[in-house]
Amino acid sequence: MKVLVVDTDQISRMVVEQCVSVLGHETLHADNGKHGLAYAKDNNVDLIFMDEEMSDINAPVATKVLRTIKNDDWIPIVYLTNRTEADFYRNGMLAGADAYLQKPLNPSYLQLQITAMERISIMRKKLLAQEALVKANNYLIRLAMIDQITGLGNRRNFEKMLFREFNLAKREKTTLALLMCDLDLFKAYNDTYGHQEGDSCLKHIAEAITETITRPADLACRFGGDEFAVILPRTDLIGSLRIAEKIRQAVYNKDILINDSKDHRVTLSVGLAHFSGQYKNQDELIKAADTALYKAKKKGRNRIEKA
Repeated sequence: MKVLVVDTDQISRMVVEQCVSVLGHETLHADNGKHGLAYAKDNNVDLIFMDEEMSDINAPVATKVLRTIKNDDWIPIVYLTNRTEADFYRNGMLAGADAYLQKPLNPSYLQLQITAMERISIMRKKLLAQEALVKANNYLIRLAMIDQITGLGNRRNFEKMLFREFNLAKREKTTLALLMCDLDLFKAYNDTYGHQEGDSCLKHIAEAITETITRPADLACRFGGDEFAVILPRTDLIGSLRIAEKIRQAVYNKDILINDSKDHRVTLSVGLAHFSGQYKNQDELIKAADTALYKAKKKGRNRIEKA
């Protein structure tokens, strides 16, 4: 362990250091409360021995400050004191102290206290390691659900969310809209400007879509290639058509130039399928939106068609 001793009395610090060293731990020194707090703020320590009679700051106040600094990371704090009154003990414990040792320090008691606090330190480190592992796993899960080029949800994310939202809408008899969106003449754009510019174009399209959908429940995903999908839970047909048009217009307003298009800019075709109980599963919903998208392409692109 790294053991921080915060005490104005050098002799007390040396006694603690000797006991800490015998048990194989490292001692760190601070000769007043402010120095101790500054060190604990910027460094990792496993145990703190704190003099109750520091001249510059009250021990319970220092403890409260330390608990605030470390937030949920609980570092054991043991007071070193000459006092014995009940009110003092109560105030210290309520401030966040874990134990007391009477001065003059008894080396045997001190070593036993260090051993007891080491058990807490070991448990703390295990919990921190588990927390770090959970955070890392959650990060990897999020990473596995994100398209790396656009930052939108990926195909896996889309399938998972659509399955959940479709079954929720079916069970609760609510509505669900699905937009399948495809860039017009994107192959020509890639062939003309290269794949790097093509990726940049996809990012701009993703921005246009995310700037349009504002509800937390709505989800935009890259379905694959130059195709995007937008899931709109609890949205009626008129509302979903309005959002589809806003997305189409937002892409148009990005003004991404391409010579092969009659508009001389990248445009978006949208197929809309609206569920209000008529489809058996999410696959039928996807197929309906895809069919509508095909109609939009066939009728001249840069338009919206509904199933």
